[in-house]
Amino acid sequence: MRFIDPHLHTDMIDDVDLEKLAIAGLEAAVIPSPHMLKGLSSAETLLRLWRRLLDFEVKSAKSMGIEAYVTLSIPFYGLTLDGVEQCLKELPEYLKHERVVGMGEIGLDVGIEDEAKLFRAQLKLAKEHNLPIIVHTPIRLAPQAPRVIKQIVNVINEENFSLDRVILDHTGENTLDFRLKSGAMVGLSVCHDKMPPEVAAEVVLKNPDKRDRLVVNSELGYGNDGYFSVPRVILAMRMLGLRREEIEKVTFENPKKFFNLPIE
Repeated sequence: MRFIDPHLHTDMIDDVDLEKLAIAGLEAAVIPSPHMLKGLSSAETLLRLWRRLLDFEVKSAKSMGIEAYVTLSIPFYGLTLDGVEQCLKELPEYLKHERVVGMGEIGLDVGIEDEAKLFRAQLKLAKEHNLPIIVHTPIRLAPQAPRVIKQIVNVINEENFSLDRVILDHTGENTLDFRLKSGAMVGLSVCHDKMPPEVAAEVVLKNPDKRDRLVVNSELGYGNDGYFSVPRVILAMRMLGLRREEIEKVTFENPKKFFNLPIE
């Protein structure tokens, strides 16, 4: 069964696994900038990463039969303050690239002022460039998750950014209802520190009237074969009795429509 992975860090996958994903049915992927860089780095570190995503990663995926697109952002942590300011100035030019389909990951993790300031700056850029966004939120079991997800939605509303152009990623069960009521797309990230495949499948099964606002992604997966978490969700949905069109709604049609991907 074909699928689109709307949050896949291909720069952390080797070619063999990428080829296996293509064999498993991956037809397209959205590669976001990470929400964190390890260690203090200069602006050039991030600019080189953006160039790698837009050039090497897109072409590498294409060589495996996968259409890859990119969302760009400045990570919460890992750059010097001067580096952040320089990248904010440079980012608009990169957003013009034909393979850029959004901004992300942006958002909040613990909700401190430094995060919020950068979040607002990037929301303004996304609005100016008419781009949808992938929003990083605290991991599934993080104690601050219920508080921070409300803070995130408040900031988005304060910046007059349309919630129907937002994926609130990394959903946990304790914030699911709030996300579904927010008006945003709800990202079910099936990753080692996030949602297990069976739980994601249950969410889709139990929310038939919300399936137009659900997307499934693998992010970092579970390590080793973990990048195959979206196919595992597909299998779990099949075992729960969902029909092909119901499965492809959340694994193909929704991400295609949200990012306006030019694929058949």
